[in-house]
This record gives sequence, C-alpha cells and structure tokens, in this order.
Amino acid sequence: MGHATIEWVYVGVVIAILCYVGADAWNIERILEHAPENAEVIKVVGQQWLWTFEHEDGTKEISELHLVKGQPYRFEVTSLDVIHAFNIPDFTTMMDAVPGRINTVWLVPDQSGEYLIQCREYCGFSHYQMRAKLIVEEPGEGVAEVSKAAAELTPSKGALAVAS
Repeated sequence: MGHATIEWVYVGVVIAILCYVGADAWNIERILEHAPENAEVIKVVGQQWLWTFEHEDGTKEISELHLVKGQPYRFEVTSLDVIHAFNIPDFTTMMDAVPGRINTVWLVPDQSGEYLIQCREYCGFSHYQMRAKLIVEEPGEGVAEVSKAAAELTPSKGALAVAS
C-alpha cells in the first residue's frame, strides 16, 4: 500500500466522522427545538420595564412566575413595545421578545428555589430594573398550601358544635 492510498483512507475516515457528527448535531438541534408534548404553555410578554406571564388556565402573574419542578414548560415570548430578551440565567434559557412576533423556548426546571428572570437586551432607560422572580416549587407544594388554607377557613365539627 502506497502513501497516497493511506492518505485517502484517512480522508475517507475523516469525512465519515464529519458526516456522522453533522447528522447527530442536526438531530440534537431538532430535539432541542421541540418541547415535550405535555409541556404547559406560558405566554411571556415583555414591556418597558416588566414581565407578565399567563398560564394555560388563564392565571396571570406580573414580575413573578411560579413553576413546578420536573414539569416541562414552553414559553411563547413576545413584546408590546421594543425588543427585549427573556433570560433565566440559572437555567441557561434565553429568547428574544420581539413586537408582533412569538418566539418559543422550553424548559424543565430541575431544581426548586427562587431564581432571577431578567431582560438581556438593552430596552431603554430602566432596562436594569426589568427583572422578575422565578419560583420553582416541589410537585404538590402549591396544591398542599391551597388545601391547607381552605382547611383553615372551614371550621371543624367541634367548632360548629360549640358555636351552636
């Protein structure tokens, strides 16, 4: 085998590896663009200088967003005025908020706690104040608190007997 033949073998191997890596990278990009089918859609609207959020059930939040750990979410991001950038640094999530356009990005929060949501595109005088709070709760945590509050409002049978 001559040197020229060995060089062509190397070239063939390199081309095969590049094709494989390229195809795999395309597949990963396709997976990243498509949110899981059970993702809850949250409408995110940026405006000078705050964020508003609307859940599928119609619940609206201003400058604060409550999510559940382990639940997939698909954010539909837009703006009412100028270009903003919806950014959750701790979850490496960022998407442009552009007037008249809806951009999507998805996330499955894997840690509970409080995190920063900010604008990462200079949007005017108070850009530095365009922040919101992300609160990621453990599954069932929000439901448990609502049930507890309802139980506190409902008098026990003993209390009814004393009152009557």
